[in-house]
Amino acid sequence: MKKLLKVMLAALMLCAMFGCNGEKKPDPQPTVETYDVVFLADLGSINDGGFNQFSYAGIVDYCKEKNLTYTYLQPAADSDDDRVAIFKQAADQYQAKVLVAVGFLWDGALVKCIPDYQDKKIIFIDADDLNTVDLDYDGNSDGIPGKLGNTAMITFAEQDCGFLAGYAVVKDGYRNLAFFGGMAVPAVIRFGYGWVAGAEYAAKELGLEPGSIKMTYWYSGSFDASPEKATTVASWYEAGTEVVFSCGGTIVNSAITACEDTADGKLVGVDIDESGKSARIITSAMKSLENTVYNAVKAAFDGGDAWAKYTKGLQTLGAKEEATTIAPTWDRFKSFGQADFDAIYSKLAGGLHDELPTNSTYETPAQMELTYVVVDYKN
Repeated sequence: MKKLLKVMLAALMLCAMFGCNGEKKPDPQPTVETYDVVFLADLGSINDGGFNQFSYAGIVDYCKEKNLTYTYLQPAADSDDDRVAIFKQAADQYQAKVLVAVGFLWDGALVKCIPDYQDKKIIFIDADDLNTVDLDYDGNSDGIPGKLGNTAMITFAEQDCGFLAGYAVVKDGYRNLAFFGGMAVPAVIRFGYGWVAGAEYAAKELGLEPGSIKMTYWYSGSFDASPEKATTVASWYEAGTEVVFSCGGTIVNSAITACEDTADGKLVGVDIDESGKSARIITSAMKSLENTVYNAVKAAFDGGDAWAKYTKGLQTLGAKEEATTIAPTWDRFKSFGQADFDAIYSKLAGGLHDELPTNSTYETPAQMELTYVVVDYKN
């Protein structure tokens, strides 16, 4: 009986391997993960409390609403090759319909990838113009020639939210300010120039004496925190600085370290509402990242005219589009509040934006034509 069972078992195994007609069955196909949308992150954690987190949130919001699949990928290191690798993983392995990349560090990788992936829809947030971008800073374009019909390039009028922050702190009574930037890239420059212009505008409205606002201004050269940067910012507070606008990645941690060692120093955050990082942050110059990404992803899936509007070239979103603002943390101000904000925001969206300097207006902040603000440019 046992011998018969062994024979029957062997026959069943052969039948399973080759089929009962004697032909070998193909191996089962491996399960392939596919996603409708893949987020290509900037450096740092997906829960960084900044660009990655709030950009990804826009994807999550839309995909959950429409029952679409989504995930994210992060480069293994800060290099174009590593970014190209995850772009190809998203496009080829994950078969993403829409890819969302964030941050100017994606410039080089996208210039390499986009021409070979015309069947994908690509959204580039906080973008440089990929038609004209100068990757090696030699004065010549390294961009992709012609219309990019599959790519939405979206940047922000950072001068708008910088302006609102500078205006608010001067209206609130502060007179000794500083700008603490990371790298002197276009977005950071626009934030800084807007911060100075806002302080100037508020001082004029208040009827202050010329030269009443003191402004220390420094690009630290990177977006990383360091003890040396904390020491530099601490020296500003010791010299009388009241509010520092920290503008660029994790350098805010250096600013917080310096600020919290003072009796009553204050800070302004950047990109998103950073008030949760320190009670000393009175407001933040913000971009509406979540809503911007949501709207762009929606347009990609809607297609037609909705998507065509995004692919006409670099799109710059500011106060008029409700894409730039400051955090409404009014309880951290002495007197500036919602009504004050609404009044100046209306002016900004209504045309004042057109009068603000951008990164191409001046080579340095020392060249700005000012009456009430005195800039001490440290670079």
